[in-house]
Amino acid sequence: MPLSRVLIIDQYGPDFTLISKALRPYGCAIMWTETLEEGLILLREAKPDIVLVSDQLPDGSEPTGLLKAIQSYDLATQVVVMTATADFERAMDYVTLGIFAVVTRPIGVERLRTIVSRIVENSRLFETITQQITMIDDNSSVLAIYKNLAGHLESGPLLKALSETAKKITGATEAITNVSEDMTEEPNIEAFDRESLTINLNWMGRELGTLKLRFESQKALRRVSQSLIDELTCAGSMFLGQAIRFEEAIKMASRDPLTGLCNQRIFIETIEREFRQARRYNSPLSLLTLDLDNFKNVNDTYGHQVGDEVLKWLAKVIKGVVRSGDLAARVGGEEFAIILPRTNLEQATNLAQRLKNSLDSTPIPNLLDLPKPTISQGLASLEHFLVNSTQDLIYWADQAMYLAKREGRNTVRSVSDLPSKTNFQDVQYAFQ
Repeated sequence: MPLSRVLIIDQYGPDFTLISKALRPYGCAIMWTETLEEGLILLREAKPDIVLVSDQLPDGSEPTGLLKAIQSYDLATQVVVMTATADFERAMDYVTLGIFAVVTRPIGVERLRTIVSRIVENSRLFETITQQITMIDDNSSVLAIYKNLAGHLESGPLLKALSETAKKITGATEAITNVSEDMTEEPNIEAFDRESLTINLNWMGRELGTLKLRFESQKALRRVSQSLIDELTCAGSMFLGQAIRFEEAIKMASRDPLTGLCNQRIFIETIEREFRQARRYNSPLSLLTLDLDNFKNVNDTYGHQVGDEVLKWLAKVIKGVVRSGDLAARVGGEEFAIILPRTNLEQATNLAQRLKNSLDSTPIPNLLDLPKPTISQGLASLEHFLVNSTQDLIYWADQAMYLAKREGRNTVRSVSDLPSKTNFQDVQYAFQ
């Protein structure tokens, strides 16, 4: 596919230059608008090859609305979401729904070029295989080609390819692929009645999702043989297995296995990126660090298995309190941190208090007799004069947390509560 048209839907003008630089080798025309409403008009009229869309548009629109429009217009357009925060759960949700990729600001030119190259490569491969399929009458050969395709496409295009494959070899008028995580809402029952076929997709004993096919008549449905259904089931399971393995590999590389929160590596990468962005856009940034009080006594008295349950309980409460743009991480044994973009010290203090209240009111599953642990919390913010680097932000949040412990635990302290310091010679940063 020769790349010719790129649509940018974004309110941040400064990134336009970087995006143009990244796409210059492809010689494509670039269109730009600030709203999803105008973007949908350009999508219909210009039929772009790629849409780069922000996940924080002024009107609050979600980028997933583009996917429905692309499907209704029967376009081959791929969508790349630009986000200000490294929220991996949300990124994986986007990928599962059909978004091709998610890039974090500040946008890296080489990262964006790599994604665009992959889109071009996938499109060329898809077109080549589609052309081959039109010359093949044997359904098993068609499935063999698409099984090979599964090793080259990411999860969004995989799901689309599976639906297109099923329609082509069965003669169905409509195909919908649902992965298990997305099956909270059942499809319209009227759309899949007597002229429909539902195929359950499983891989190695694990339920992955369903493939629903709709035909124009019962006669068309009866023409689909059982052997073809079996082949399609095998291919579909392989497709979804590939997509899920892709997502799980990313999660394993970025998640703490016990709590499901981000690990220390992702925390460090994210806070450095958020710090640069906050400075660039002159926006607030805060960091909340927290530590379980007397956690060693829990392990020594009740055992490490109970200690693990306490850590999982704390992580679950944290997930329930943080906002979609925040990033929570486990940075040590019983030490956690929450990055709070676009949040000043007062707002961060309010969130810390909500976390404390939520812990007080949330029981520990299966451990109701256990004395509920408390946490000490420390806050630092870019607005404070002591914070001039990411190391400063981490160090002073930690110092505020230690102050909370010294003053009785189960409380929140900030960098503003610390005694004034003029000598920085003895400062030892926690993450160098």
